[in-house]
Amino acid sequence: MEILSQLWSLLGLLTVLQNILPTQLLSLLHSLYESLQDFISPYSYFDIPEFNGYCGVDINDLYRHVNLYLNSVNSSATASTCRRFTLSRSKSSNCISFTIAPNHTIHDSFNGHSLSWTHHVDTVQDSLEEKRSFTLKLPKRLRHLLLSPYIQHVTSRAEEFERVSRERRLFTNNGNASYESGWVSVPFRHPSTFETLALEPHLKKQMMEDLKAFASGREFYHRVGRAWKRGYLLYGPPGSGKSSLIAAMANYLCYDVYDLELTKVTDNSELRALLIQTSNRSIIVIEDIDCSLDLTADRMMKATTATATRRKRSSSSGYNKDLGTGNDQLLEESGRVTLSGLLNFTDGLWSCCGEERIIVFTTNHRENVDPALVRCGRMDVHVSLGTCGMHAFKALAMNYLGIEWHSSFDVVESCIRSGGALTPAQIGEILLRNRGNNVDLAIKEVVSAMQARILSTGSTEHLNTSIEYEDMAALTRSPQSVLTVGSPENWDSSPGKTNGKKRKAKFLVRLRSLTKSDSGRRGV
Repeated sequence: MEILSQLWSLLGLLTVLQNILPTQLLSLLHSLYESLQDFISPYSYFDIPEFNGYCGVDINDLYRHVNLYLNSVNSSATASTCRRFTLSRSKSSNCISFTIAPNHTIHDSFNGHSLSWTHHVDTVQDSLEEKRSFTLKLPKRLRHLLLSPYIQHVTSRAEEFERVSRERRLFTNNGNASYESGWVSVPFRHPSTFETLALEPHLKKQMMEDLKAFASGREFYHRVGRAWKRGYLLYGPPGSGKSSLIAAMANYLCYDVYDLELTKVTDNSELRALLIQTSNRSIIVIEDIDCSLDLTADRMMKATTATATRRKRSSSSGYNKDLGTGNDQLLEESGRVTLSGLLNFTDGLWSCCGEERIIVFTTNHRENVDPALVRCGRMDVHVSLGTCGMHAFKALAMNYLGIEWHSSFDVVESCIRSGGALTPAQIGEILLRNRGNNVDLAIKEVVSAMQARILSTGSTEHLNTSIEYEDMAALTRSPQSVLTVGSPENWDSSPGKTNGKKRKAKFLVRLRSLTKSDSGRRGV
C-alpha cells in the first residue's frame, strides 16, 4: 500500500508540475528524456508516416509498401506475434486486406535478425483526421547493414504481392483518346489457365518459360538497352484457342488486358494517345490484324503516288523527293490509321513509354499479314495453333468429362492421324453438349464428327477416293501447335512442313478399318 501511495503522490506531483512549468520547458525536458532513452536503448527506430512533408499532401509510397508487405506475411508465423488485426475489403476486390491494429506490434526476421513494426494511429487535436505511421525497430549496431537491404526486400515483396492480389481489368478503347481517357474497363475474370488449355505439353512449357523469363527480365532489358516489351503472333484457324491462350497468359502473369479495336481509332495521333494511356504490366491485343484495317493499301497508295510523281517530273520542278513522308501525310489526311503508324506503335519511339508490356496480334491467315508487322523486334514469338492432337484431346476430356482414359481413345488417335482432327472449339462444343449424358455417348459423337471430317475431306479433295498424307512421324504430332522465335523468313521451315516421302492410301479402306475398330470395341 505504501508503494501505491507513493506512486499516486508522484503522479500528482507530475500533474502539478505540468500545469505550472512553461510549455517550452516541458518540451525541452521531454526531448532530453527521449535522447537519454535513445542513448541507453540498444535499438534504433525509424518512422514512416503515411504522408510526406509538413502539410501532409503527398502520399508516402514507402508507407503503402510496408502495408502491402505486412499483408503478404499475415498468414505466416510472423503474423502470429500480433494479437490484433484490422480487416477490410474494397468493392472492386474479393481479397481481404490485413492491417495491424492501432498501436500494436508485429515481429519480423531478416537475415537471422529480429525486427518489429508498430502501427501508430494518433488523432489530430481539434480535428477528426488521424495521423498514421509505421515505426521500424531494429538493432542499433546493425542498422547500417540491415536498413537498406531490408527496405529493398520489403519493397520488392510488396510489389509482387500487389501484382498478384490486385484485381485485373479488361480494357477496350471508346474512341475518345484525344480528349479524355480513351479506355473503359470491366473486371477481367476469364477462367482460362495453362492447366486447362488444350495445348500440347511442349508448347505449354515453352510458352510458360518464355513468359516467366520476360516478366523477370527488367535488369536484362535495361542492360542491353532494349524496351521492356515482347510481341506474340498467334495464328491458326477459328476455334483453335487464340483468345483462350491470351487469357491464360494474362492470368499467368497477372497482367491487365487492353483489347484495341483499330476500327474505332481515327488516326495515328489517337493511336499514340491510346498507347500512352496503357499501364505497365499489361497485354495489348489486336485481334484479326489482317482484317482490322486494309493496311496493305498503304503500300499500294505509295506505289501509285510514286508512279504519278515520276510522270510529272518533266513538267514540275518542285516535287516532293521524300515519297514516304508525302504519302504518309496523304494517308493521314484521309483520317485513318496507317501501316507506318501501326509500326511505330509496336516498335517505334513511343512504344518505350512504358515497361513490361506484351503486344499480341492474332490472325486466322498468317499469309495475309504484312511482313513488316511481324518481323523480329515487333513480333518476337510466332505461335501456330491448329487442331487438337491426342494430348490436347485428353486435356479436353479431363476438363469436360472428368476422365483420364477411355477405351475409344485409340480410335480417336487413329482418326487424328488420318486427317480427322478437330479444333478445340469443335470438340469442346460436343463435350459440353453431352457433359450430363453417358461418357461413352460423348466420345462416340466426337469419333463420328472426326470420321465425317475424314469423309468430307476425301470426297472434296480427291475424286478417286484417295488421299495423300505426310510421313507418319509428322502425323503423330498432328496439330499445328508450334512456337517459333523469329521472323517471317523462317515460316517455310516451321514444323509441320516436312519434306518427307508422301504415301498414298485408299480413303475408303482406311475409313472401314476405323469403323471396324470402333464396332469391335463396342462389342467387347
